[in-house]
Amino acid sequence: MTVDANNFGLVAVDKRGNRVLFLDPNGLDIIKAIEEFPAKPHELLIVEAQDKAYVPIYGDGAHGDNPHPNHLIAVIDLHSKELSKIIDIAPFKAPHTARLGDKGLLYCCCEDSGAVVVLDFANDHFVGAIRIPSLNVHRLATVSGTGTLITENEEDGTLSLVALEGTSGRVIKNINAPGPLNGIAHFSGQPWAVATAKDKPAIYVVSTDELTLLRSIPLPGHTKPGQVVRYRDDGKVLAVIGDFEPVVSFYDADLNPLFAAETQAKPLDGAFSPDGKSFLVANEESGSVSVVDLQRRRAIAHKLVPVGCEVLGFFPLKN
Repeated sequence: MTVDANNFGLVAVDKRGNRVLFLDPNGLDIIKAIEEFPAKPHELLIVEAQDKAYVPIYGDGAHGDNPHPNHLIAVIDLHSKELSKIIDIAPFKAPHTARLGDKGLLYCCCEDSGAVVVLDFANDHFVGAIRIPSLNVHRLATVSGTGTLITENEEDGTLSLVALEGTSGRVIKNINAPGPLNGIAHFSGQPWAVATAKDKPAIYVVSTDELTLLRSIPLPGHTKPGQVVRYRDDGKVLAVIGDFEPVVSFYDADLNPLFAAETQAKPLDGAFSPDGKSFLVANEESGSVSVVDLQRRRAIAHKLVPVGCEVLGFFPLKN
């Protein structure tokens, strides 16, 4: 993997180490660590236009076992590589997946509160919340240009279509999936979103307008369910990361399987390189990052990045 280090940086959330890391985008060595976090940083959203990253502070546990859920979201200045602000979203708890919406707003699931909170990212203010009929609201996908988002509500096995209304919103439809869910993604312009099954190696394809189940697709190379799903910036490749299984699989724009590659223990999330030729996977349990070469169709390196990162992302450097 070769990344232009003069134009791109790489940031990672070290959940086990309770810190945020800036890594060399080629060698993956740690350049800087920000360590002054409450327990525990979990997930990552980069907002390139603002030169900022948002890191939900989930709590000291994991989904289903989070005895002290937190109510904070950290803001990282990517230019200075410093923690710039902590946003308090109380009374909402256990912030998890965050995604960028339209009109200068971002949206973050709060699992323990059955809600999606709304932030104004220009001023880093907590400005609203949307109630979701589930205490398992896990991950979400915004549907660009439609004024909607979709949540997957993990163990409930439901999906919720939300109409966004200013700094609030309302659920306009819920559907039952064939089983519990584990992740969701949407690429701008596509009439569908994809959601991972939590009880088998498959993804579900759902329409974004009517929220109807279109089809189910098996995951070749997986023996367990998938979890996080990530689109490449051009929408031509989809990555599906195994859930507690050291594998990541790839699909074309029409969701035809391409190949599967080996990772290391407990892969959580990943990121495509700026040139789209590689995919990096953060392996929390093994404390490593796997580098998958999309042209060679295999992992070409497993780099130790202690203690245990769960997510990472590239960002453009600004002069």
